[in-house]
Amino acid sequence: MAIFIASTKSISRNSGQSAVASASYRAGVELEDKRYGKTHDYSKKHGVMSADIILPSALVDAKATVDRGDLWNKAEAAEKRKDARVAREWLVNLPYELDENDRKDIAHKFAQTLADRYGTIADCAIHQPTQKEIDRGADPRNFHAHILFTTRTAELNDNNEIVLTDKATIELSDNKRRSLGLERVNVEIKEIRQLWEQIANEKLAEYDHELIDSRSYADQGKDIEPQLKMGSVATKIERDAYETAKAAAEEKGKVFNGIAPVTTRGKINLMITERNRLVRTRELADLREKQLFIVPAAPTPEYKPSNVSNDELEQAQSVVERIKQARIQRQIAKEAAEALEKRRIAQQQRDMADQKERERLLAQEEARQAKREQRRAQIAKEEADFKAQHDHISHQGLSDQHRLLKIIDQKSDFGQHLMTLLHLDQQMSAWQRYRSEPSTTDHQKQLTDREQHEIGSHIISHSQQLLDHIKSISDLSTRKAHTKALERVFDDIKDRQQSALSPEHQRQMRTVSAEITGYRRDINRSRGMSLGF
Repeated sequence: MAIFIASTKSISRNSGQSAVASASYRAGVELEDKRYGKTHDYSKKHGVMSADIILPSALVDAKATVDRGDLWNKAEAAEKRKDARVAREWLVNLPYELDENDRKDIAHKFAQTLADRYGTIADCAIHQPTQKEIDRGADPRNFHAHILFTTRTAELNDNNEIVLTDKATIELSDNKRRSLGLERVNVEIKEIRQLWEQIANEKLAEYDHELIDSRSYADQGKDIEPQLKMGSVATKIERDAYETAKAAAEEKGKVFNGIAPVTTRGKINLMITERNRLVRTRELADLREKQLFIVPAAPTPEYKPSNVSNDELEQAQSVVERIKQARIQRQIAKEAAEALEKRRIAQQQRDMADQKERERLLAQEEARQAKREQRRAQIAKEEADFKAQHDHISHQGLSDQHRLLKIIDQKSDFGQHLMTLLHLDQQMSAWQRYRSEPSTTDHQKQLTDREQHEIGSHIISHSQQLLDHIKSISDLSTRKAHTKALERVFDDIKDRQQSALSPEHQRQMRTVSAEITGYRRDINRSRGMSLGF
């Protein structure tokens, strides 16, 4: 009959483990581990029958998807503590009596149920023993599933991407669970083990196979001592010793019948096996003694000692054992039915709670969507108002009252260049006034800053071009007059627009100002030298 195994453990950084490495090994694939900057490649691993990502039903309904590498890198990135739990694994034994599709069906059903209960994402990998493992003594019926779960709940963000948020309730401490009105974690783990028993037994019952039992041997009334879990290290030592002894026997031409255990756990398990065999032998002996030495309460002359054969006793013992097992199975079925009813009621309550939660999340998403639409409309209006202001400022003519227009020839090349510079200065001031208005929004201020930065660049480059133009004039007195006018205008702009300029533009303005002033002094010196000569 199938055996019951449903155990859980945490994948923890404190134990030197990685969620990406664990997923890579169990699925038998190559995955990039972004946190540790390495690639885990188990693509040559044998025995992996299937590996599937299982999302909560709410995310499935939302058409969400995620690949294995992205999922487990998200799980690693979501944790900041150096000793954080990054994943939880459930290991379940799959009944060998079922075919491959049925085994996969119950493993996925178990994973889907837990994914929906906690809102986490599952990665279900189904393994079978390889021929190499069978040759080393592994049970060829050892079909099992490794199911990795994220420790955090999965949701969709505003970009419809899966993100991992809060810790699932099963990952909370007992103190935190108590404050939320929840049972201790070990109670919940026991319920999950019973859930696996229920799911597996429903499928086994379809084919009239014997059922599994999540209870301990003691609770089942069986005088059987469970063996110790070997673990990966002890198992490897035992397998290596097995291979060494087998090779030595083959080299000597001897028949290899196996070896005695070489690890402490292996030796203890051998003693446990022998103990269980002796207990079983004793029970058989007690049964035979009862059958062989039954003395009637009132002996009669016709009474003769029984001469029942051992084969008949074995048959009788088999009948007794089947009756005993039938009673146990009926009790298990009764308790399973009661537990199933309780779970059905609890599931209905959870479904109602989940429905309310989905409705709440949907309402939140609709509210966020409405807020985004409102914000987009607001930004569109702000940008339209800004464009109107931009058109107004750009097409505004230079004030006729400007004092410099009276002392320069506006039709000359120099006058045209200087008017352009004054017009840029006027635009910069207009944008500064617009920015300080109470009705100007933050978004419009950002657009204004961008516009002022561009105007600042134009002022600097145009001033440099204007200075170059002055240098090309042959008449010294004209150069002197124009340089003086440019210096006056530029210094006036630099002082007035100081607060509107970026630090980089302020530095460039000082550089250009120093160049204009220096050129003016050079002209004066050259003029003085000419007069002295």
